[in-house]
This record gives sequence, C-alpha cells and structure tokens, in this order.
Amino acid sequence: RYFEKLYAIHYNARGWYDRTLWCLFRALYGLIYLSYIYKTHWLLHHWQDSLSSANIFGVMWFFSAVILRVAILEWHYPLMQRLQTFLNDHSYQRKRPEVVAKRAQFYRRTNRLVLAVMAINFVEIVCFTATNVMKLEDFMLQFRGATAGGWPVQVVYGVLTMFWGGTYCMGFMVCYLLMAIFQLEIDILVQSLEDVGHSLRAAHESDIFWDNIIDRLRPHMYRLEDLSINLQHLKEVIGPIACVQYYSTYLVIADCCFIVVSHGLSSYSIVYFISMMVFLTESFFLCHMVEHLRNLKPRVASALYDFDWMLQMQSSRQHLASQYRHIRRTFLLITAQSDQNIHFSFAGIGEISMNSFAQLLEKSYSMLTFLLQFAK
Repeated sequence: RYFEKLYAIHYNARGWYDRTLWCLFRALYGLIYLSYIYKTHWLLHHWQDSLSSANIFGVMWFFSAVILRVAILEWHYPLMQRLQTFLNDHSYQRKRPEVVAKRAQFYRRTNRLVLAVMAINFVEIVCFTATNVMKLEDFMLQFRGATAGGWPVQVVYGVLTMFWGGTYCMGFMVCYLLMAIFQLEIDILVQSLEDVGHSLRAAHESDIFWDNIIDRLRPHMYRLEDLSINLQHLKEVIGPIACVQYYSTYLVIADCCFIVVSHGLSSYSIVYFISMMVFLTESFFLCHMVEHLRNLKPRVASALYDFDWMLQMQSSRQHLASQYRHIRRTFLLITAQSDQNIHFSFAGIGEISMNSFAQLLEKSYSMLTFLLQFAK
C-alpha cells in the first residue's frame, strides 16, 4: 500500500484534505506527461534529428503505457481488494507448522524482492539524472524547443520523470505479487493432497483404507473450488495488463534497439538497454507465473491419481460398497476436469504462455538483426 501511494497508483483518501493532497500529488506526474505531449507536438512541427525523435517518441509511448497500466489497476481495484482479502485468509491449513513456515518464508522473500526493485529504480533514477538529463536536451524541461530553467530545475524534472517511469515496474509488482501468492496457495493445496496420499498408502488396509477419505478430502476440494473461482477473477486483471505489457515491449525494444544500434553503448544509451531488459524480464515473469496458475486442475488430478485409488478401492464389506462407489465417482469427475486448464489471454488476443515469451524473444532478435543491417 505504501509503495502504491508513493508511485501514485492507488490511495484510499479519507476526507477532502487527503483527497486534495492526493490529487495534487498525482497532478505532479500528470504535468510530466503533459510536458512530453508538448515536446511531441513541437517535434512534429519542427522536425529534428532521428535520435531526438526516438528519444521523445520512446518516452511518450512509455508514459502512455504507464497511464494505461495505472488506469487498468484503478478500474479493477475493487476486484483486486477482494482477491487480496481471499489470499489474506490463512484459515486453510493454518494448524500445520510447515505451511505456516512456508507462508512466512514466502513473505520474507517477497519483501526482499520489492526492496530490490526499489533499489534498482533508485539506481536507474541516479544514472538517468546524472547522464541523460544533464547531457541531452530531449530529456530537459523545454519551452518552444529551448531549455527552460537551470540545472536544479532539470535535476528535479529528471528525477520526477524517472520516478514516473518507475510506476510501470511497481504496477507490474502489484500483479506479480497477486500471481505469486496464488501460486503459493496452489502449491500448499497440492502438497496437502500429496500428504493425504502418503498417509493413505502408509495405512494400507483393504477395508479401512478409504473409510474416512471423503472427510479428509472435503476441505481440500473446497479450497480447490475457491482457488478456481478466484483465478477466474484474476484473469480479468491480468488480461489487460498483459496486453499492454506484451505490445509495449515490442515498441520499447524497437526504440531502444534503434538508439543502441545507431549510437552504440554510451553513458546515456545504457539506460535504454536497462529499460529493454526490464521489459523483457517482466514479460518472462508474467508468462512464467501464468504457466503455473493455469495448471491448477491438472496438478490436483495428478496428486489424486497418485493415491492409487483404482487399485486400492476394493471393498470386502458390503456396507462400504456404496461409499466406495461414491468415492470412485468423485475421483473420476475430478480427473475428467483435469484437461480444463485456466486460460489466460492478452485481453482476448492470444494465450499467455512461455511460447508467447519465446515468440517475443524471436521477434525482438529479428528486429535487432534488421536494425543492425540497416545501420550498416
């Protein structure tokens, strides 16, 4: 919540005073965006060299992607709060020490990850302000094509510009944390089912082997149903975010490759290289996390199949026959649904998967190769 507020993503303002301060804080970032709209307008009417055009158009598209991502998060924030409420309910397997330890370890690791992202943003802000802002007029505050203000104004303008750019990473972190916690809860569910299977195999006796299996599986099946329902809601958030992420990456990589190929690696082009790597890393994590989430039902079906229920369910007592048929029917229904993966798409355009990321890398490499030949 604190990082979301800091990066002007979301804040539940209480009272007119807090709401006014929040609007002014957001307006500060809005002024940065308006300044680049003005630069783009001036550039279109007073065309300059290709490097200047690539710089301004690249930043303009990047900021537009930031605004789209923040707008998507704000639009779906009530839904995201419901998902957070569901994920914060740790009543499932709360009494198992290993599950409590696993959740605690996950949150410690997550805190370190968020702090690492913040540290990278800080380093990039320093590098951008010390090189690009102070050396290239394209990144300075301008009026009618001329620099406005002295170096203190430009430093403040550069810091705010990169801070606004860092909102893109923090917006992704919000979605990444949601997906990561869902993955954690799925792993806990699958591990719990595997533990049930181990205990059943260890206590193998033909008549009492499946005596209380329904009672033991009931809380896990309820958890499976809750996870499936909430993952369907998560798709509503991830789809538009992934669409912006995927196609923004193409354009940003094209812009960065053009600048790096045309002018080589230097003190200011290294920032573009870092930005390109950030976009590719986000795309990888997005596709990688979705791969784990979409396989929820197949993983559960595989854990149930490992119970060896087809071989073990042989009742020698007549009064257990109906119970065994009921259990067999339940297992068959769950197994039959195992091929029904939860499909995540780029807002209805294509499916999110590691194949999508491989295609992104392939097309990016082709783009870089073309630009290298064009530069020659």
